[in-house]
Amino acid sequence: MKPETTEALRAGRELFNQGRHFDAHEVWEVAWRKEEGETKRLLQALILVAAGCHKATKNEPRGAVKLLGTALEKLAPFPELDGFRRAVAQALAQAERWLSGEGPALSPSFQLDQRF
Repeated sequence: MKPETTEALRAGRELFNQGRHFDAHEVWEVAWRKEEGETKRLLQALILVAAGCHKATKNEPRGAVKLLGTALEKLAPFPELDGFRRAVAQALAQAERWLSGEGPALSPSFQLDQRF
C-alpha cells in the first residue's frame, strides 16, 4: 500500500465518521485511481459505502440500496472490517425497508473503526 493511500484511508475515515460521506468518497477515490489489487478492491468497497450513505442523505433510497448492497459484497473478503460490514448490512436492511415503504428513511450514523 502506498504511503499516500494510508493517509487517504485515515483522512477518508475521519470524514466518513463525521458524516461527510461525499467528501470521504472523494478522498478515497483519489487513492483508488492509483492503487491496484486488494488495496484497490478495499478502497472500492469503502467508496461504495460512502456513496450509498450519501444517496440516503439525498433522499434516494433506490441508490442507497443498490450501492450498499454492492459494497456489502465487496467487503466480504476483508475480515478486519467485519464489524463495519455488519453495520453496512444493518443500514442496507433499513434502506430496503425504506424503499419498500415499510420503514423510515435511512439516516446513516455508523462509523468506520479507528483501528482500521
